[in-house]
Amino acid sequence: MDISEVDAWLDANEIEWVRTEGVTIDGVIIGKHLHRSKFIGALPNGSAISEIAYGMDLAGSPYFSWWPNWRRDALGDFLQRPDLSTLRRLRPGVATVLVDHCALDGAPLPVCPRALLQSVLERIAEHGYGVTAAFEIEGVLYSESVEVARKTGYRNLTPISHPSPIGYSNYNSHHQVAFMDALLPRLADLEIAVEGYHDEAAPGQFEINLIPANALQAADAVLRAKQTMREVAFDIGCSITFMAKPNDAYGNGLHVHHSLRSLDDGSPVFLDADGAMSNLMRNYLAGIVSTMRAATSVMAPTVNSYRRFVGWAAAPTTPTWGEDNKSTGVRVLTRSPNSTRIEHRVASGDANPYLVLATVLAGGLVGLEQEPELPPPLTVAGWGLPPSWPHLPTTIMDAADLLSADDALTKQLGSEFVEHWTQSRRWEWLMFNTTGGDATSASVTDWELSRSFELG
Repeated sequence: MDISEVDAWLDANEIEWVRTEGVTIDGVIIGKHLHRSKFIGALPNGSAISEIAYGMDLAGSPYFSWWPNWRRDALGDFLQRPDLSTLRRLRPGVATVLVDHCALDGAPLPVCPRALLQSVLERIAEHGYGVTAAFEIEGVLYSESVEVARKTGYRNLTPISHPSPIGYSNYNSHHQVAFMDALLPRLADLEIAVEGYHDEAAPGQFEINLIPANALQAADAVLRAKQTMREVAFDIGCSITFMAKPNDAYGNGLHVHHSLRSLDDGSPVFLDADGAMSNLMRNYLAGIVSTMRAATSVMAPTVNSYRRFVGWAAAPTTPTWGEDNKSTGVRVLTRSPNSTRIEHRVASGDANPYLVLATVLAGGLVGLEQEPELPPPLTVAGWGLPPSWPHLPTTIMDAADLLSADDALTKQLGSEFVEHWTQSRRWEWLMFNTTGGDATSASVTDWELSRSFELG
């Protein structure tokens, strides 16, 4: 949509207010409600927002131990630059638009998740490829309202399902029908296309599968879908969480499928004419596998995220790949040229979708540019392998150290982002150990629930 068309669009949809939606590195949606006159008057770079949004953690505590160069010396403003192609009617009188955070001169912030994904996509386009992607969103529904959940410290809640962890149960899906009946029309209004949904393995857990789209739209859809799910749960008096491990049952993941296509003619490029994996796909996949341990820092952003990496509980534990192997970090599907894709299974439900996809694609770029050797596929279950086998990192600190040491992945994501990200993850570990967490606990702590149940 062109700027000149905005006023007419707002008139046609009877809009008086516009809600801006940006996202922090932790995946928290932030913004303002702007009167239409303010929204239009601030175009093209948008209205201001305090840069403290990139200077504090999930609990609202400011980062005190570092101040990167891209932050102003004085505590000032950034701008919310609207992507007018994402303008949608939200409810009567109110529209919503996604924004990129930028400096006062309009330059993109190196740590803006949406802008980072766009920069990685531009580099893939320079190689001649476009990206199609789709996410699987997992969450857990509880009967208690958000207010009741807060009062109980998010413990002893009642999952909306039968208590047995069966998976794919239509009986459990029926328990959740009131939520889905309220959710799906709202997603449709936002032009978020749902391919299907089903009951998952943990009590109260569900999975929603989004229809493939171009990579940026796919990540946009996850951001808006999760926000809408939270709002629907609030409106109908239940509660929902996407945190990686809210209890001792199966955790929440955020799997992402993607494939590359030629920008010249739109043809898929992962298979040769004989149906075998192309050299391009082998190189690309090798890059993703070789950077997987370092990429885990972005895929598992919280202390709680690492509780999900448990053997025989659906989440991967090794930096491996396999053909249609759901126990590996990366599952490859090559059933036909058009359906051939890579499913990255490491990310937890609390991960930022823009950063997840940017990091997966950055690994692929490492493969395209460096052509590392692709290890053999794993043809057995990826759990229970001996300690001598490479494993994914098991703590937020170990993962941050691996990302800091990975020069190839850092080059693709940008040193300013990687420095800020790894510093913020070390800060999370510091806060966990100094503000009420218990590093010796084998179970989910009150600190983790307080920090991640609603915002994860």
